[in-house]
Amino acid sequence: MKILFIISSLNSGGAERVVSLLANYFIKNHQVTIATFSNNEPFYTLDKNIVHKKLDLLKNSTTTFDKIKNIFYRIKSLKMFFKQENPDIVISFMTHTNILSIIASKLNNQKIIISERTVYDFYNSNILNLIRKCIYPFANTLITQTKADKENYKFLNNVEVIYNPISFIDCDIKKENIILAVGRLDKQKGFDTLIDVFNQIDTNWQLIIAGDGKEKVNLEKLIYKNNIKLIGNQKDIFKWYEKSSIFVLSSKKEGFPNVLLEAMSCGCAVVSFDCPYGPSEIIEHNKNGLLVENQNKEELKKAIELLIKNKNLRDKFSKEAIKVKEKYSIEKIAKEWENIINKVIAK
Repeated sequence: MKILFIISSLNSGGAERVVSLLANYFIKNHQVTIATFSNNEPFYTLDKNIVHKKLDLLKNSTTTFDKIKNIFYRIKSLKMFFKQENPDIVISFMTHTNILSIIASKLNNQKIIISERTVYDFYNSNILNLIRKCIYPFANTLITQTKADKENYKFLNNVEVIYNPISFIDCDIKKENIILAVGRLDKQKGFDTLIDVFNQIDTNWQLIIAGDGKEKVNLEKLIYKNNIKLIGNQKDIFKWYEKSSIFVLSSKKEGFPNVLLEAMSCGCAVVSFDCPYGPSEIIEHNKNGLLVENQNKEELKKAIELLIKNKNLRDKFSKEAIKVKEKYSIEKIAKEWENIINKVIAK
């Protein structure tokens, strides 16, 4: 089978990680190409047999006319590329790429699966929502990351839910007094809230935040304790999961938090805001972690303090959290993808 993945870039990020994991799995038995709008090199390691095509489609638009011109140029370029590659299936990731790829593939009468990696209302755009309602029905199947987000697509009858696969490692669990948070440094991730809460906790534990982004300078201004550190993007993030005792997800909104699963797979005791979407489908409150009312600072503070003080509770959550390895293994998730791919091709 010839599979073509299409995504804007292969930079660091949840969608990019999922594409890389799936491609690395499928290359064992199939022919796999990943096409990116960006010309950047992949952040995540790809199998040497995967073909990476850089389409150079990320030209800046300064005017409305330029934007429209670029849209038509991208559709034309994708149509030609899809026809040239002639895959058995096109698999597109992310909203804007999905819209363009559906149009291009259908102009060629090719089959396409699209995958949403952010929640439906992430962009808060009536125009984009209207475009999706007009264009998405032409896709053969839409994959969402959560059951909750699937409910947003009641205008479609071909929606499937597949959770994200996670690349697990055998963690050498030697926990230290570290609280870890991981993600892009932007407002959606709520790191300002986490820093504000941790500033109020009297403890010698460290708060480590891994990631880069446009909010870095603003976050640095909020830090007035020397046991809070921003450490930037980490290629080997698992070494931090291994030694962190507690993991906190402070996001206001998520698509499906890969970092939460990665932390749990390494035995971190986790606490998360019960934000839309994802955490409540991963964490069973008081069994394998703690769910806190979304953006309730006082409740987050209490949850973190509880985990700091109660080692028995941390150990209990740690043992239960590791079980995510069974539910979200790449082998299990890739088979779910393959089943849907085969159904679409067979139609």
